[in-house]
Amino acid sequence: MLQEERHKRIIDQLKKESTVRISELSESLGVTRQTVRRDLSELDKDGIIKKVHGGAVLNRTNIEPPYSARDNTSVTEKQYIGEKAASFIEDGDAIFLDIGTTTLSMAKKLESKKDLTVITNSLLIAIELANNPEIKVIMCGGELRGKELSLSGPISNKSIQDIFIDKAFIGVGGLSLDAGFTDYHLDEAEFRRLMIKNAQKAFALADHSKIDIVAIYKTADLSEIDVLITDMKTPISFVDYLIDNGMKIVTTETE
Repeated sequence: MLQEERHKRIIDQLKKESTVRISELSESLGVTRQTVRRDLSELDKDGIIKKVHGGAVLNRTNIEPPYSARDNTSVTEKQYIGEKAASFIEDGDAIFLDIGTTTLSMAKKLESKKDLTVITNSLLIAIELANNPEIKVIMCGGELRGKELSLSGPISNKSIQDIFIDKAFIGVGGLSLDAGFTDYHLDEAEFRRLMIKNAQKAFALADHSKIDIVAIYKTADLSEIDVLITDMKTPISFVDYLIDNGMKIVTTETE
């Protein structure tokens, strides 16, 4: 297969799935991993993609990967991250629970908790928790973003500005050492900032596919997040830098 055709297929796959792995490309293209690495390096140099640990993503800071693509990306890692995040919740806690595929995985692990209050802007999370008598669910108001089933905007912000809770669990659009925590949607980034501000402790949930990604809107500086929960595929050099700068890192292993 010619290089030009490989590059086209790599870009087409990225447009469809938002992220690609070197191992998967090697198999689907029928070439060695070294060939794939060279292809990714050239596309990265041209500014079309961004190489990340073990693969690549499209280099577009203002385009959010569709929910369907995110829901099918790093599924196992998100499940373990969600389970680990749930272990930090104590009976009687009041928490903010952000929208996102990883926080939804976390919500599914709360069935054994008692006397919780969960404030969320996610319809999916509210539905997931609705039938649990031990969990009081408070939804913010706001404008509905149909594809995400999320609520945000000035009404959402006003609804939580005077609510102070124990722990905030936020999703992440991108995380880089230079830009910090970023997101693709302005209103949701602002809502996350309020969550972090009004929480005694802030947790960020991010699998390895979010590392070295910079989305368009700033959510938080590295110093504003107390704990990052990620997976073992996140580069150790990245983890070490965060630890050296005062962040607690919790990494999950997969079976």
